[in-house]
Amino acid sequence: MRMKNTRTCVILGMVLLLSISLFVNSGGAAATEIISFLPRGNGERSIHFIDTQGTLLQGLMVGPGRMGSFSWSPDGRLIAHGSNQDGDPDIYVRDVRTNVERQLTFHDSRDVWPAWSPNGKWIAFISERDGEMDIYRMDADGANVKRLTNRGGCKRPAWSPDSQSIAFSAKRKDAEIGSFIFLMSAEGKGLKPLADTSSGVCAWSPDGKEIAFVPPTDAVGGFALFSIDIGGKNMRQLTRLYEGLALITSPVWSPRGKWIAYILTETPEELVQRLLGGARVPADELFANSVLCIAKTDDIGGGDPIEVPGGLVPGHLEWMPQEFLSVSPSAEKRITFWGALKQAEDTSK
Repeated sequence: MRMKNTRTCVILGMVLLLSISLFVNSGGAAATEIISFLPRGNGERSIHFIDTQGTLLQGLMVGPGRMGSFSWSPDGRLIAHGSNQDGDPDIYVRDVRTNVERQLTFHDSRDVWPAWSPNGKWIAFISERDGEMDIYRMDADGANVKRLTNRGGCKRPAWSPDSQSIAFSAKRKDAEIGSFIFLMSAEGKGLKPLADTSSGVCAWSPDGKEIAFVPPTDAVGGFALFSIDIGGKNMRQLTRLYEGLALITSPVWSPRGKWIAYILTETPEELVQRLLGGARVPADELFANSVLCIAKTDDIGGGDPIEVPGGLVPGHLEWMPQEFLSVSPSAEKRITFWGALKQAEDTSK
C-alpha cells in the first residue's frame, strides 16, 4: 500500500509541474503569479495552487503526517516542511519531482516553521530544543545547526532577498500581550527592534527595502497590513482596514512586488466572547472561516477575498519562486515529461 501511495504522489507531482509549466508557457504568468497554499481540513498533507484570478491548479500530495508549514527552495524543485510523521514535529525536505524525502532534524522537541534562504544555502526554523521557541539556522542538507536567538517566543523567520538578514517577531518581555518585529543578521548578530505588532507575522518585500506587518489596532484604528522600511520609518498602509477582531496571518509578498497575499480570519462575536472569557478555542474552529486575500501593494483599499474553488480553507501561503515560473520548457522536454508521466501511470497499475 505504501508503494502505491508513493507512485500516486509521484504522478500527482508530475501532473502539477506540467500544469504549471503549460500555464506559464501559454503566457498566463505575464498577467498573474501563482500562490501555493496548505489547506485546512484535509489532514494538511497536500499543497494546492491558485493564481491571482482565482484559478485553481492541480494539487500536490506531500506525504504522511500532519504538515504544519512549508517553504520552497529558490528553484522550486524542493519543499522544506514541518511534519509530525515520526511523532515529534521535525523538518523534512521533499523533491516534488521524485517524491524522495529526507528528514533534516531529529531532536525530541518541536522543530517547525522552516524558511529557505533566497540564496538556497540555509534553512532557518523555530525550535524549542533549548527550552524556548527560538530561531535556528542549518545548511540546506541539515548540517551545521546554529542557534541565532536567545529570547524565546519567536515566530517564523523571514529572509531578506539578499539572504544577509532575518526579520521575525517575538513576544514582548515587558508586557503580557503584544509582540515586536526585530531584525538581525543571518549570523544572529546586530539584533534591532523595528516596530510594535499585534500579530506574530512579517514578510520582506522583494526589493529588500520594506517589511510587511500588522501594527497594534489602537495605533491605526483597525487591523491591516502595513509596511515599514528597514530603518524603522516611513510606515505605509498596504491593505484595507478591518474592524472587529480580525486575524491577519501568513502575509507573503509576490516575487515582482505587485501583490501581497494573506489569510484573513474575521472572528464571530460569539467566538470573541468565548475568547474574552478565557476559553480555549481549537485552532480548527478559530480559523474555520479563514479566506485568502490578495491586495495590490499600491492600493490601500484592496484586499478582497479570493474565492477558492472546492471550499478549501487556506492555512499557510507561499508564492511560487520566480526562478521556477520563468522557465519555459522546450517542446522536447515537454514530450520527455509526458513520456515519464505515461511510464509512471503504467507501472502503477
